[in-house]
Amino acid sequence: MTSAAGEGFPRAYRIVRGGEYRAMYAKARKLHSESFVLFVRENPLRHHRIGITVSRRVGGAVMRNRIKRLFREVFRRSHLAIPHHYDFVVNARRECRGRGYEALRAEFLAVAGRLAPRAAPAASEEAAENP
Repeated sequence: MTSAAGEGFPRAYRIVRGGEYRAMYAKARKLHSESFVLFVRENPLRHHRIGITVSRRVGGAVMRNRIKRLFREVFRRSHLAIPHHYDFVVNARRECRGRGYEALRAEFLAVAGRLAPRAAPAASEEAAENP
């Protein structure tokens, strides 16, 4: 993400089309956490992308927009800490209400930390067989 101050969030880093969301729900890996469900899929781009959904069950428009802003900020400030290149879709749960930035950031990084490229386990198995 580049801008004059390095604080931008360009459209290229967002998942915005309905078809992209449907593809994520159908084919992505699903990781659960206390405050959200994270759908993750590798992408061929040179950067991560994120989409955020917050249903009306979570709260009114003000609450839903606050949660979206928090997740955008978490992603914007933390995307460099995640290796490889992924598409993320965050589905917020009711438990997001009242959570602050630091709590959501720690939870997001913990869930994203469980990701590993698919080829990594096979390479480590070969190294164990051929010392």
